[in-house]
Amino acid sequence: MQYWEVTVQFERENDRGRVQKVRELYLIDAMTGTEGEAKTYGYLEEQDETNFQVISLKQSRILKVVE
Repeated sequence: MQYWEVTVQFERENDRGRVQKVRELYLIDAMTGTEGEAKTYGYLEEQDETNFQVISLKQSRILKVVE
């Protein structure tokens, strides 16, 4: 397995009612970038997120995550 760093941009409303663009970074365990992007979309849709866009995807230098 490989890890992929996926940057996602959200449009969220702040406490003053203004819509702001917010970026979040996710670490995804996948064999390919395409699989990593699909897992990201699946995860965010399960979380009932809307108004998001994957803006970058790159292979991470992280080799192992120890739990």
